[in-house]
Amino acid sequence: MDNIRYKEAFLLIDEENSGFITINDLHFLIRALGYTPTNNDLEKIDIEFINNQNIDYLWFIDIMSKLSCTKYSYEQIENAFFTFDHDRYGLIHIETFKTAMMNMGEPLSENEMYEMMKDLPVDEDG
Repeated sequence: MDNIRYKEAFLLIDEENSGFITINDLHFLIRALGYTPTNNDLEKIDIEFINNQNIDYLWFIDIMSKLSCTKYSYEQIENAFFTFDHDRYGLIHIETFKTAMMNMGEPLSENEMYEMMKDLPVDEDG
């Protein structure tokens, strides 16, 4: 089951169908798939790719199989989302999201935040 989700996620990020993603894409995918790596976890992964900025699907699967960080269920992620969406409209303000991601748990860097948010749909109300 996870391999199907991993393949779909990888293909979504590999928009050019090059067969490769970048290390920043990898960080995003790990979190998007529900994992919560520490900075130390990400640094260990980064060391493996220090001379190679492109990661193919087989490397991606290998990394995901070795990941020792926590993985949350869909229900846990949904509950966390609704912590910020009190009215249950399915929307949270972008600044609320950014503040939470940069200050709670293992904080994200500005660059990681930018990578995560660059493709988010934001309406006129934020």
